[in-house]
Amino acid sequence: MAAHRPDRIGAGSDNTQEIPSEAECSRRRFFVYSAAGAFLVGGTSAGAGTAESPAADATDFVVQPTPSWYFIHRENGSEEMKWGPAGRAALGGEAHGYGDTIPNDRLYIHNRARPPSIDRRTWRLKVTGDAITRPRSFTYKDLLALPAVTLRRTIDCGANCAAFFPKLPPSGADDRWLPVGYTQWHFGAVGAAEWTGVRAKDVLAAAGADRPMDVKFTGLDVISNASYPSGKAHYSEVIPAEKVLMDDTLLVYRMNGADLPVDHGYPLRLLVSGWGANTFVKWLGEIEASRHRIPATGPQTRQMLTGPAYPTPVRPTVGRVRSSIEHNPEVTLMPGDLTLHGRAWSGAGAIDRVDVAVDKLTAAGRWVSQMPWRTAKLLSTPEPLMWVRFEVPWPGVKPGQYRVMSRARDKAGNIQPPPEKVVWNQHGLGYNGHFPLDLIVVPASDMP
Repeated sequence: MAAHRPDRIGAGSDNTQEIPSEAECSRRRFFVYSAAGAFLVGGTSAGAGTAESPAADATDFVVQPTPSWYFIHRENGSEEMKWGPAGRAALGGEAHGYGDTIPNDRLYIHNRARPPSIDRRTWRLKVTGDAITRPRSFTYKDLLALPAVTLRRTIDCGANCAAFFPKLPPSGADDRWLPVGYTQWHFGAVGAAEWTGVRAKDVLAAAGADRPMDVKFTGLDVISNASYPSGKAHYSEVIPAEKVLMDDTLLVYRMNGADLPVDHGYPLRLLVSGWGANTFVKWLGEIEASRHRIPATGPQTRQMLTGPAYPTPVRPTVGRVRSSIEHNPEVTLMPGDLTLHGRAWSGAGAIDRVDVAVDKLTAAGRWVSQMPWRTAKLLSTPEPLMWVRFEVPWPGVKPGQYRVMSRARDKAGNIQPPPEKVVWNQHGLGYNGHFPLDLIVVPASDMP
């Protein structure tokens, strides 16, 4: 299957990226999904240069095509990157898998509402707050005039791997359970790209920031949910100023050398290096810098570690060390000498080691070690906050059912724990156990 281009309309220097009509989107996408009730979008977005948010019948939260070869549909607005094409794209007509970065039209998508329609010629970024001495609005060209910075970074959703949490806490107590309505991400709510933008601190300095304590970033999307005041909220994140003022916290306008795609925040998004990608506010419209603490609103209020192990809620920030073998579970492997490939990443630093183990099913419920933990070869030079590709040979593989696990370590000393050691939390955030991946090996003669 050929690659599908991102939904980008107009390629000029002052291009407008408009969202297609529902009819056009239905024709151009492989699947069209609907959401009901509280997730319908309505109202007007807050910010100059944006059209009204789509009408209530615009229920599809993703604009670009998301063909099933490259994505797994989790729910409306949640498209997970498939690991199979990442490691074995040959089956899709390509000679090799992905390199260090993921193509713009293949990166996972998590939209909580229909992306706002934005014309960057009239769009403005408002910078306000009691820590700002020169409140102002930045045009797109104003941002381009500031020093540009390009970084390679992995972005990893805070809820990545949420499906691997048990639905009940280990104690089974306290009447708590993991809501199944939350997006059941497996490994693929992660990706890496080359990001270009301006330092957030340079924008704040241009607006005369004076000793801020908290900075709030607000997007132009409108999320409808009956539990929010007035039933609607803009996606926003409050970030401590010391993190915002770091050199690698960016306001990004380019991704892998091209304009940000609509689904990834066009024309501007936040990138908070090392933190969970849930903090990377898309479709930025306003920045508020305050000398006081700013209370969280909207979805950020749910991004907390709660549950029996957390008598006081804890906000997760730095992304945990994780890894996964690249394999499409829909592909049956053949016996012989195989090589396992995968990727490992961490928000705390560069990966410096990955180990891989294989167990074989010998009887119902009985797994026997087939390959004890073996150190994998790193295929790219480890660098901070960027994933690393790895491989390990698996010779003489015989037919059977196997489970494969990878275990990564970063230079800060963090190591992926076994699944039973992962601390359960109510919202399914931060799972990073070395969860087993099932593989089936069948002789060609047994294939239908």
